Amino acid sequence: MNLETDPHDRFGDEVPFALHELFYSRTDPRGVIQAGNEIFRRVSGYDWSELIGAPHKIVRHPDTPKGVFRLLWDAIQKGHPMGAYVKNRAKNGGWYWVFAVLLPIDGGYLSVRLKPVSELSGRIQKFYSELSARERDETLDPEQSVAILRAQAEASGYASYTAFMAYALSLELAERDRQLRRAVDARTSMLGEMNEAMAKLTKEQIGLLRSFEALQSVPNNMRIVASRLEPSGGPVSAISENYKASSVVISERLRQFVAGRDNLCAQMAWQVARALFLLGCSRVLPEMNREFREEETHEKIDFAEERTLLAQLEVKGISDARAAMLSAADFAAQMTQQSRDIRRQMLGLDTIRVLGRVECGRMRDSSEGLSATIDQLDSFHDDIKSRLEAIMRLSEVVKHSLTRYLRLEQAAA
Repeated sequence: MNLETDPHDRFGDEVPFALHELFYSRTDPRGVIQAGNEIFRRVSGYDWSELIGAPHKIVRHPDTPKGVFRLLWDAIQKGHPMGAYVKNRAKNGGWYWVFAVLLPIDGGYLSVRLKPVSELSGRIQKFYSELSARERDETLDPEQSVAILRAQAEASGYASYTAFMAYALSLELAERDRQLRRAVDARTSMLGEMNEAMAKLTKEQIGLLRSFEALQSVPNNMRIVASRLEPSGGPVSAISENYKASSVVISERLRQFVAGRDNLCAQMAWQVARALFLLGCSRVLPEMNREFREEETHEKIDFAEERTLLAQLEVKGISDARAAMLSAADFAAQMTQQSRDIRRQMLGLDTIRVLGRVECGRMRDSSEGLSATIDQLDSFHDDIKSRLEAIMRLSEVVKHSLTRYLRLEQAAA
């Protein structure tokens, strides 16, 4: 269908818009539309008189799960950028898919949309269809829907839905460049590198937490074995008590490191995701501003003022992205240092474990249960140290990628 003709001729059809087209809408704090560009008006099928002053849900499609809108709204109300795949509905019932990036701005919110074309977008569309059907059939409330969306993100290897959508944005930007036959953008490539590293880091975090949890039972098992092998206060009992006392300190460090809502790994993942959203915006805003056209006017929209606002947001976006990257780099450095500290503390546990192995050898035939317990310690220690090494390595990858990005931005300035 020719994009210059009316895209709303047939009820229920997909509304076309070109891959190179970017569109935006701006709302007040309540989500009431204040302005937008001509592409938004054309694709939505409404006149400006119908859009200005209307709630943004005027373009909401029921096939987009309610949980998606809850996640977006919760994030931007807290002042955080957020993105998501969204199926929108046009005036005549037609539909169109977008990847929307939402930004809190003075006096409300800005939503920039691009056409999703990555392989991930197809999978998300199928998932949305299934989830929206569940919402209707099982009468799920938005929070239950949010829980399912977050579980999907975690199953995909991401620490949060924010991190998952930051990954999605980098995919969409890279595939969009490829299909538009543009040169590979170094900044977008770095977004991909950081996303990949963060996904791997999250996987290591989950594995470290599991090994940490399993390790808690070993000192108790050792005490039980000791009670069968020797009188109270014997060498094996002393070794188990020493191991327990030393492991308590490490357990607390590990708990702060990988467990709980505000653990260091999660904080770093969130900071990186925030930086990636802002970096993505710093790519699309300038392009959208260059293509900004004033094909129609409306008494309630000052397009000259909109241009000024978008230009200011472009500058602010670069500044905010730089600040977020510096914060993420600081968390990456903390991750590396914490990993080193925990690894060093593990060496003390290794010494106690070796003493247990020596005592096991001294007891020979009667130490079968103790030997199995020490074997468990060997396995957990090796796994924890291996994952700490991986976390240190991946944290450095993230830190170096962030540093390289900052240098590119400085060179381009």
